[in-house]
Parts: sequence; structure tokens; C-alpha cells
Amino acid sequence: MTTPVPHDAAPRRRRRFAALQAVLLLPPLLFVLGTVPGVRPQQGYQFILDGVLNNLAYECAAALCLLRAWRSPTGRTGSLLLGAGLAVYGSGNVAWTFVVRPMAEPPYPSVSDALFLSFYPLAFAALVLAAHRPGSRLAWSLWLDGVVAGLAVGAVAAAAVVDTILEAPVAGWAAVAVTTASPLLDLVLLVLLAALLSMHAWRPPLGLWLLAAGLVLFVVADLSYLYRTAMGTYVSGMLTDGVWILGVVLMGLAPGWPTVRSRLHLPRWALLAIPLLSTVMALGVLVADHVLHLHPLAVGLAAATVVAALGRLLLTFREVANLADSRELARTDEVTGLGNRRALYRAVEELESSRGASSVSLVLLDLDRFKEVNDSLGHHAGDELLRAVGGRLQQFGRENGTREVVRLGGDEFALLLPSGTAAAELLAAGVHEVLRAPFTVESLQVRVRASAGIAVLPLEALDASTLLRRADVAMYHAKSRGAGTFTYDVEADEFASGDRLATAELVREAIEKRTLTLHYQPKVDTGTGAVSSVEALVRWHHPTRGLLFPDAFLPVVEGAGLMEEMTVAVLEQAMDQAREWLRAGDPLAVAVNLSASSLADPRLPHRVARLLADRDVPAHLLEIEITEDFLMADRERARVILDGLRRRGVRVAVDDYGTGYSSLAYLRQLPVDDLKLDKSFVTDMGSDPRALAIVRSTIMLAHSLGMRLVAEGVEDAETCRQLADAGCDVVQGWYYSKALPAAELEAWLARYRGTPVPAAPAPAAPAAPAVPAVPAVPVAPVAQVAQVAQVAQVAR
Repeated sequence: MTTPVPHDAAPRRRRRFAALQAVLLLPPLLFVLGTVPGVRPQQGYQFILDGVLNNLAYECAAALCLLRAWRSPTGRTGSLLLGAGLAVYGSGNVAWTFVVRPMAEPPYPSVSDALFLSFYPLAFAALVLAAHRPGSRLAWSLWLDGVVAGLAVGAVAAAAVVDTILEAPVAGWAAVAVTTASPLLDLVLLVLLAALLSMHAWRPPLGLWLLAAGLVLFVVADLSYLYRTAMGTYVSGMLTDGVWILGVVLMGLAPGWPTVRSRLHLPRWALLAIPLLSTVMALGVLVADHVLHLHPLAVGLAAATVVAALGRLLLTFREVANLADSRELARTDEVTGLGNRRALYRAVEELESSRGASSVSLVLLDLDRFKEVNDSLGHHAGDELLRAVGGRLQQFGRENGTREVVRLGGDEFALLLPSGTAAAELLAAGVHEVLRAPFTVESLQVRVRASAGIAVLPLEALDASTLLRRADVAMYHAKSRGAGTFTYDVEADEFASGDRLATAELVREAIEKRTLTLHYQPKVDTGTGAVSSVEALVRWHHPTRGLLFPDAFLPVVEGAGLMEEMTVAVLEQAMDQAREWLRAGDPLAVAVNLSASSLADPRLPHRVARLLADRDVPAHLLEIEITEDFLMADRERARVILDGLRRRGVRVAVDDYGTGYSSLAYLRQLPVDDLKLDKSFVTDMGSDPRALAIVRSTIMLAHSLGMRLVAEGVEDAETCRQLADAGCDVVQGWYYSKALPAAELEAWLARYRGTPVPAAPAPAAPAAPAVPAVPAVPVAPVAQVAQVAQVAQVAR
């Protein structure tokens, strides 16, 4: 059974660890204190102080390092190697005290010297492991900064002491090797240490600061000892011995600290000054050599410093060039070559600091129905269109004094203007006019419309985030209202700023639960007055705002990427209603508008057939309405999909005919049953003879190709009569009925069909139009239809 650990066990362990460290620190501190002039009782070698306490201090420092390394959660291997190096070095001092020194003629080199030199490879390994940081890439510039600094310090140190150290009288090659190795290894240690600090941008963790300070003191004491020994002035118990112990103690304290950067760091100017000062020091050594004839090692280190500094300079030039390129790329949109969001924020900051205008305006553009271009033509075509739009906007902006034209992402562009509301609204109007001309994308003429949101802030309150957010709110209102342009106001922000994401989630929930509301508008046959089909139009009941029409929530649906899901939901709900009418004995065909993303799916015919089969609804009770955009975008794919639908008995209609990319070629090549003439032509028939001529010509064209012509937007009896007289097959509009919920539509149908239809004489022929009239296709008399409609109008 596991023994429970007391709650105060961890604090007790920490206290024991702290007490043990204090015990290990006591001998080194006593020895250092004993080397301070004025405190030491007498000069010369003292066995208790310089023998026992000195060796105990070395071994306590090594034990302290190993203890802290064992408790350290990170970097344990390097710390253990450092502790092992200190232990080996201390063992060398023990061997010298108790083995070598008592000899009548102490040998040189001895076993103690071998142990002293064994410290260096272990220290080097510890430094290399300290430099290695998993997942980080060390820049060559950091390495070179450290190498330059280390070589410069080495050159100065070599110029100061190496001559004296290496000229000391020694016998035998082993003695020469040991005498030469010690200062050289110390210099290498300095180079590695400088490189290690530079890799941390001279801002290392506290543990590395302690390691660096300890190594520097160790090297200083070592060189001082070698120099004094060569000069014959070294005496045991000098302050040099205390510095030695202090250095190893600091190294012993290095492991076990957090690896985060310490707050102790050099200022930015000092980081730049380090390689510069190091180079100046090396040049000073080279100049001094002409007068003092320094040791070749000092000259070589100084020359190596200058070479490394030149390499650092060349690398700096390359880094500056790369940085300039990276900064340019960071502020550039890769698709259009315009600036991006960063460039916009930078431009706003520059305007804020320039004080050259009293206010700043932002015009935010969102391309309407751009997703359909991507879905129909592919993303490569969408990118081509974005580049064309961006180029046109950039040229327009350059001619009209904009500060910056950027692409924010997706199909959003922004124009920054150092002026007020009036100029921004004028700029937005100009943008709409510039975008009116079609764009050529893969040999197709594509027309682009945009919704523009305008936000204006005074210079004293200028903030890029606020400006962009307000412009986004205004753009959202422009898109939802179909207004083209909207200028931000506080009332508009009340809904958009806090409720947009919540609205998207509510719509998503309504789509998933199939709780969208469908209203149905009847289609009336002009020959018989019969209503055998309706068009399904989507609505949505907002929890607090009530019934919303598509223009109020479709922008949210598009922005959230829910258009395809909503289309499927509408299709399923419409077929469910068709099944209810079929079971009630009143089969009505339901027409549903499909988005371009839904129509891009080659499996659409199979999916539609499965939905119909699951509900046991005949295929002729479903009509699919599509736009000309889809037909013109990918004619071959459209032909395959439409063929698949018609083979399964589903009727296909082209919606809003005449407003898009009208082409007689696709009417001839593609399987289409109905043409739905856009209401803009119908509305102008009574006042514009040319519109009437176009309508008549379109009707005749549709009949000649075996299609029906459906006119939408019929709002008065005269328009209805003219359409019937021209040969239009089916009409729909408010003249008969607006779109109604299913229950209300059923009540309307009962009233409409139960009304007696009196006979009426045929109407007089219409007056001749201003342009040559197109002969109408013979149709059934229209008087009966007109009178039925008048009675239905009263019933509404």
C-alpha cells in the first residue's frame, strides 16, 4: 500500500535542499575570505588554509553543481558534464597538494596537470549543450558576433600575457605542450563563451549569466596564475586563488534556474557596439604589433577577428536586404500585388503622425457573389479576377488621391483616403462606376458588383482597428440592404457589431434543424388562368427581429460559408411541402433557386433524385431555377448536370434572363425548359416601346426553341394583358399574389379557383410601338385571365 505523502513534504524538501547548498557554499566562502589582503593571517603557504580548505572548496563547488544538475528539470546532461569537469579540476588540485607538492623535486607536467587539462573538454561539451536549443534555428550573425568578441578578447589577452607565459623556462616537449595548452584552451573557452551569449542576443537566462561570470573569473585567474608563475611572483594564498574559487562556485550555481530570458540584458546600442568595439580592439593589437612585436598568437587572433568582422559585415548587408524584401512581402498581397492589412495599418499610422489632414476615410469593398465565380470557374479564375479588380482599383485610386489601396483578404478591398465623408462617398461612387465595365476571365466576360462601406474618423481619434471595424459594419449593411454604399452610423453598429456572429450561429441552427420559413408565390398560366406551380422563396424568423427577408440575412449566410447548406435545406423543405400538397390531392410543382456552389456538384442529379424518391414525390413536381452566370461559367459541366436533371423528369428554368451573360448559343446547346424574364423588362413595358419589343422578341425566341416564357414582377392588369397578348406563357407577381406561407397560399388558391369567371370581349389591339413591333406568337384569349386576376386581386 502506498504511504500518503504529507502536504508539507515538498516545503520540507525545499528547506533541506537549501540547507545542503548553504553547507556546500560555506568552505568556498571561507577560503575566498581568507585570500583577501588584510584578512589573511600571514603570507605564504598554509596547509590548513591553502591545502585542506582550498581542496574542500573545490570539491564543494563540484558537489554543488552536481546536486543542482540532478534537481534540474532541463539541461541536465550539460550540467552534469560541467559538474564532472569541476570535480576533475578539484581532483587535480588535491593531487597537487597531497601527491606532487610533497616531492623533493615535483615533476612538470604531473598527474595534477593532466587532471587540470581534463576540465576543458568537459567544459566545452557543457557549453555546446547549453548552446543547443531544440526547435530553434541560430542565425549565423549571432555565431559571428560571439566569435568576433571572443577572438578580440583572446587577442588582447594573448598580447598581454602569452609572451611571458610561453617564454618561461621549461624542459621537455611535454612541459612545453602543457604550458602552451593552458592559455590557448582558456582563449578558446572565451571564444565559445562569447558565442554562447551572443546566440541568446546577450540576454541569456540567469543560469547562463552565472556560468559566464564563473568562466570569465576562472580564465582570468588561470591566466594570472600562469603569468605570475612565469614571472616567478606567484605565492600561494594570493587573491588569484580566491578568484579561482569564486569562479568555480559561480559555475556550480549555474544549473537549475528557469530557462526564460533574464531581465538583465544589454541595451540595443550595446548589442551593435560589441562587434564594433571588438574589431577596434583587434585593429589596436595589429597596430601595436608594429611597435611591440607581439607574439604571433596575438597577431593571428587579431587578424582572425578582423576577418570574422568582415564576414559579419557582409552577412549584415545580406540580412538587411533580406529584411527589406521580407518587410515588403509582409505588407504585400501575394495574389494581387497590392498592399495587405499590415500595409493598411502602416498607412494609417503614417497619416496619424503626418498631421496632414483633419480626418481619414476608409472605403471597404466586398465583391458580390464572388464565391460563385470560384465555384463555377475554379480558384485560379477567381485569382485572375481579383488581380484584374485590384489593378483597376489601384489605377483609380492613384488618379483620385487615395493614400493606399489594399486587399484585406478573400474578396475584400479597401481604399484609404485622407479626407472626410463627402470625398469618401464620391470615391465610392467612382469605384462602382469603375467596376461597371466587364472583366475578361478565361475568355469570358464577367461583370463585378461590390458593396461599399464607408467609415470616417477625425485625426485626433484615429485608430486603424476602429476605422476598419466601422467600415466593415457599414459594408455589411450595404450588402444586406443591397444599397451599394453605406456610411457608418451608430444605429447601424448596434446590430452589426455585437450580433453578427450570433446571427450566423442562429442561421446555422435554423438550417441544420430545417426550420427556415418558405413562402410560395403562385405562377399563373396566361392561357387558362390555372395555377399549377409556385416558386419557393426563403424567409427566416429571427428570435428578436421577427420575419426577415433574404437581403437581411443572406450576407451573413455567405460570409459564414453556409450558402450551399442553406440551398439544400430549402430544397428539402420545399419537397416536403410538395409531398403534403400531393397527399392533399392538389399537386403543385415547386420551383427552387439553387446556388452556383450547389450546381457545381456533378452528383446533383443523383442527389435530387434520391431526395424525390425518399419523399415519393414525382419529378415533374420539382423545378430547378438557375442563373445565367452558372450556365456561362462552365457550359460543358452545366450541360451534363442539366441533362441529368431532365432525364429524371425535373424541369429546368433560367432565372433573371436578360440581366447576366445572355447568349443565344447556350440556349441552343443546353437543355432548358423555361426562360424567366427579369422583372426589369416587365416593369418598363408600359412606358418603353423598346422594352415591349424586347419582351416580344424573347417570347418568340423561347417558343421557337421549345421553351416556355415566364414573366416575373407583374404588378398591374395592363402589364398582364400586354404579356398575354405578346404570347407569354406564365406570369407571376404581386398583381396576383405576393409570396405567402403554405397555409395562406392554400386559402388564396381556394378563393382564386372558386371565383366564377365571366365572359369578356377581347381587348383592343395595343397602339403601335415607337420601334418596329415584333409579331406576337398566337396564344389563347387573355380576357378570361385578366378578369380572374382582377377578382383574385380583390380577394387578397
